Amino acid sequence: MTDISSMGVVGVLWAAMAVLWLALIPAGTRGRAWHYGLAAAPLAFIGLAAVAPESALRDSLHIWILPGGAGVLGVMAVAWLWGTLARNHGVMDICYPAAAAAVAVLTLAASGRALTGPDLLLIVFLVIGAGRLIIQTWGHNMGAERQPYAHWRARHGSRWLWWSAFQVHLLQGVTLWLWSAPIVFALTVPESVSGTTRWGFAIAGVAVWLGGFTLQTLADRQLAAFKADTANRGRLLDTGVWALVRHPNYLGETVMWAAWFVFALAHPWGWITLFAPLFTGWFMGYASAAPFKEAHMARTRGEAWTAYCARTPRFLPWPRARAADTLRKPS
Repeated sequence: MTDISSMGVVGVLWAAMAVLWLALIPAGTRGRAWHYGLAAAPLAFIGLAAVAPESALRDSLHIWILPGGAGVLGVMAVAWLWGTLARNHGVMDICYPAAAAAVAVLTLAASGRALTGPDLLLIVFLVIGAGRLIIQTWGHNMGAERQPYAHWRARHGSRWLWWSAFQVHLLQGVTLWLWSAPIVFALTVPESVSGTTRWGFAIAGVAVWLGGFTLQTLADRQLAAFKADTANRGRLLDTGVWALVRHPNYLGETVMWAAWFVFALAHPWGWITLFAPLFTGWFMGYASAAPFKEAHMARTRGEAWTAYCARTPRFLPWPRARAADTLRKPS
């Protein structure tokens, strides 16, 4: 099913899902714009795939929407069932790295072509990154349910059984599906593109990925070592890569996702997936991940956090005037 009628069916099915999703939003839910925007976003790309003439663009869009979307929904369904049975939807943080891997595997299966060297590079580094995050989040999330999931469970009561499927899993699932677009385009580069071009973008993509992976790994290790030292209890980590930006772990992950866009530039239409790394960076640094952490740190670290913010950029490492040393004392 790669014709216009298939996209029509998919469009109708997703439109019905979106209507149900938005109709079920509980009164007083914060961040309603996220729900409206992410419920509607797939329809725009389904429409583009339906009207695109036969081309490499249409082929890649169809694979991203059908097997790619099915892969993400499958991982989200497993995560929701697991979280429901375990009464811990923090397992979503463990499952989400697997969504991109599922998209990659199903893309290769749907394309029906032999695995190339650049394809193999992407798969190897994708699995390494996903594996590291799964191992790390497993230790953090397999105990008590973390925030904000625990807060949402308490607030929504019995309706959390079904609303969690939308609030946690479908919301993040659409987000991950959008982020994964460059992976699909990178793995569906037409055979007419020269091997030299593909290898050039693949090597550049690996270089970008290694930079992000190194930053994220350093940030996580430095934070773990800091927390392990009881003398640092109540203090604020502001050395190492944490002196460059306030969220080096999120920046590192953003750069890793941006690497797949570099891979995708070998595709004649790969540039169209620029929205994915831009969305990832905005989400991580300014819309969701970092703001949630910032609010928590402001509540728990007080003046020390205020001083840290004054001298350290939030997400992008541009120069920032340093505050006086006296302001660096933890509260």
